[in-house]
Amino acid sequence: MNCAIIGSKLDKRIDDRMAAILLAEQSVSPEWRIEKTLTDLGYRVTSVADAKLVYMVKNHIYDLIIWAVEGFDENAGKLLEQIRLFSDVPILGIRAKEADGWIGEGPGKALSGMLGLSMDKEALGECVSYYLREAYKKFHDMRLYQYKGLKISSGSIKKVEMNQKGLDLTVKEYMILSLLMRHRNRIYTKASLYEAVWRQPYTGDDNAVKIHISNLRRKLKEADPETRYIETVWGLGYRLSKN
Repeated sequence: MNCAIIGSKLDKRIDDRMAAILLAEQSVSPEWRIEKTLTDLGYRVTSVADAKLVYMVKNHIYDLIIWAVEGFDENAGKLLEQIRLFSDVPILGIRAKEADGWIGEGPGKALSGMLGLSMDKEALGECVSYYLREAYKKFHDMRLYQYKGLKISSGSIKKVEMNQKGLDLTVKEYMILSLLMRHRNRIYTKASLYEAVWRQPYTGDDNAVKIHISNLRRKLKEADPETRYIETVWGLGYRLSKN
């Protein structure tokens, strides 16, 4: 997609909060001033060196990632694969040097799009708006998710069933289960779950997450004693069970 030709603007508020963008830079021309441009457009921007990219994605919630690098090589591909274990947030790449053949190949598969070096402020804003709008639509679309005997609907009507019987969950239990069901292969750290569900910065106290996970597991087991639905990936976090 050529971001420069996108037409409509997007209200910068995503899910009742200012959109949060993670900007990771390896090397990029100083005249870009990406962070200032995005801040001027109304976004909350966190800027880090690309060496900290995976750590930030594992431990914080972002609406969009912009990654500026010299080129997308094999090492970049491995880094993107690690990110995709924990997040399906849109990732836009910026190449500081021209290169051929990377879109759709290797690391390009994990990227949502590319920003051009010559893109002006207005075009950058339109491109960012487009990917935020697509992420917003994906998150809020009414959908039914099913895993074994468990069914959960998301959107304006929220309902959970186990083997065709209603399952009574609290709001936060529903939100945790909904995240795990929508992103079956993603591993959620305690920090990312806390920030996604409680909408507050994670301070290191994981009791709230552990208690809600424990209560959710208990309710699922009572409704279906033979099946494990939530798996602990030791040292990483939680995901929907693969067994």
